[in-house]
Amino acid sequence: MKCSPQSASGSDTSNMRDITELPHDLFLIVISHLSPRTCVRCRSVSRRWHHAFTDEANCLLLLRWNFPRCREMRLAALLSSPAPQKSADNLPPNLKAELVRFAQVRRVWSSTFAHVARRYHHLNRATARVVEKLDMAPSQNNLFSFWGVAPWNRYLRLHEKTASFHYPDPSWWYSQEDGVLVYPATRPEGDSPPLETTGHIYHIVDLSTKLEFPVPFDVRQKHIRRVRLAQGVLVFEWAEVLPYHQLNDREVVHRHYVSIFDVLRHPSTTTTHCTWSITFRSEFKLHFLGLPLNRSDRFFSAHTATHYAVYFWQPNRSLYQDDPIEQLAVWDISSPSPYRPSEDPKGRKRPSVERTPSLPTGLWSGKSSSTATTRSPPQADVSNDAASSSDMEQPRRRLSASQTTTAPGPFVIRRIAWPQLDFYGLRQRATPQLRNLSLDGKNLYFIEEEHRWADGQHSSLSPPRAHLVRSTGIPIIPFDDQDNSSQGQGHVVQGPVFLDSCGADGDVNMNFCRRVAPASSVSVWPPPSIGGLNAVRGRGLIEQLRPREKKEETSEWGGIAKHLAPCWRHEDFPYLTVSEMVDGEAGVRVSAMHCFMLETLSVHVRPRLTVGGEGLEEGKGKVDREEIVRRTRVKEFGVMRGDAGEEVNMWGELLAKGHISGDERWVVGEDEQGLITVLRF
Repeated sequence: MKCSPQSASGSDTSNMRDITELPHDLFLIVISHLSPRTCVRCRSVSRRWHHAFTDEANCLLLLRWNFPRCREMRLAALLSSPAPQKSADNLPPNLKAELVRFAQVRRVWSSTFAHVARRYHHLNRATARVVEKLDMAPSQNNLFSFWGVAPWNRYLRLHEKTASFHYPDPSWWYSQEDGVLVYPATRPEGDSPPLETTGHIYHIVDLSTKLEFPVPFDVRQKHIRRVRLAQGVLVFEWAEVLPYHQLNDREVVHRHYVSIFDVLRHPSTTTTHCTWSITFRSEFKLHFLGLPLNRSDRFFSAHTATHYAVYFWQPNRSLYQDDPIEQLAVWDISSPSPYRPSEDPKGRKRPSVERTPSLPTGLWSGKSSSTATTRSPPQADVSNDAASSSDMEQPRRRLSASQTTTAPGPFVIRRIAWPQLDFYGLRQRATPQLRNLSLDGKNLYFIEEEHRWADGQHSSLSPPRAHLVRSTGIPIIPFDDQDNSSQGQGHVVQGPVFLDSCGADGDVNMNFCRRVAPASSVSVWPPPSIGGLNAVRGRGLIEQLRPREKKEETSEWGGIAKHLAPCWRHEDFPYLTVSEMVDGEAGVRVSAMHCFMLETLSVHVRPRLTVGGEGLEEGKGKVDREEIVRRTRVKEFGVMRGDAGEEVNMWGELLAKGHISGDERWVVGEDEQGLITVLRF
């Protein structure tokens, strides 16, 4: 909207009675002091106000001033970069597809501003705009069975009160990078084809469009142990229903497998929404001997788009040893393969493959000898178990460049037994502290935790003063070094051990750890641009969206803070943060804390004012950290009303499995009735 110094009647500015008649720069100064909600409500005052407050340029400026980190502005910043194609090449494939679709649709900034303002209005008030429920299929032996890995036998005890310290794994998972949810869906009667025929009970649902797509994974005759979705890769860890080996008089062993699927977004030219494809990538055996289905044998895993890591903890069943059996394995899952070992238990159809070893013999076995042991290709009558055992005991022999064959399929690149785990200080023994694993491009991280009030079979005999969290990273994934490769030394694993711990011991003033919670994902977005009142009206929309040239700053909610010790668990000690959802790019955080019988669910929206960040105004100097903590909005979720008007506890609606996820648009959890709850903002 162009505003003239004179009114429509030709009179001078002294007779103006409306702010829309002000010069444009003065009008921008006025609306910059209004809240986003007020700017949207001003549209209903009159036609002239509606025209002024729905002007595309004005709404774009309001978005840049009030919500520079929202998802829509980040996508627009990627498109307006000087080299958008080069910026998009470094993005994950699903985010790249979303960016392509974002560029295809004409963006109406007036509607976008109203939509984003409504979202952050509900976030600031900690109220859900819409509450949705998704029915999950019950765990049944005849069709669907979810047999989760047992958590550690640890809980919190203080006097006569007890509280959970570990929660079972949910049968669903949400990927913040992809924006989709995978869960066991219930299909209405009469649907074609029926679940009894296909067994495709798991579905992918795009929460932005509410479209569902079946996963081509047959759950019949399987015990699902764990489901994970990250970086466009869906992983099912499962066991056969029937055992194949008698471990002892009381236990039997089941074969365990890992099935991997690619979940990819595709821009559609015929519809306004993107479509999704779920295709099988590969499958491999999780443990070469199998695992019993009990509450004693446990494994923890993590994966990226190219690698998969698993840690095993099994009680020692020997009469002469008490320490549990511990081992770690890392797989390269980047190459697809149609071979399914679950359909070939004897390994008769297993392809004979020779690969260049991922590690030299010395690094693999702990010796300095360069002599490699030759492994013969598996014969037709050799079982898959025996072949896997051979892989575990002997490294693959080195082939010359002319002899090396590029064969698809997952393969082990590193195995670490208990002596190496003991060397790294990661051996858990009889009092394990491991909470979960984390994996990035080159390193594996052990996230450990111990609490002063922990009790149970696996609790420590020497608890910490308050609450101890620790993150230990070790270089685990090999990389190609051209200099070493030219000398015939192959792949090398280098780098120091990363260690970060925090005990939250406090002091005489009861000041505990105040480190801000890190983001839950690696930053893939460029730093957003913050608009100011000096924006020139004559500049185009693309020019106004381009980030200003400045040194990129690292936020405490994202970037390098990803693999630090999870201090968010004890940030309000003695409250324990059970779970949190952090959208580090948007600066939005939802945390769930409890202190035994007191549960609170709060939402934190990071303010524009940050230390050393893009929201720091020039010339203001360094801002005190306590001022930032004071200005951070912290609200508790209001009480939700049920269909009959009764009050519903939000903790019971989201935290039945002790896990929440989502992003700035919604929060996903599971209620006490086994339904998935989606809170939309």
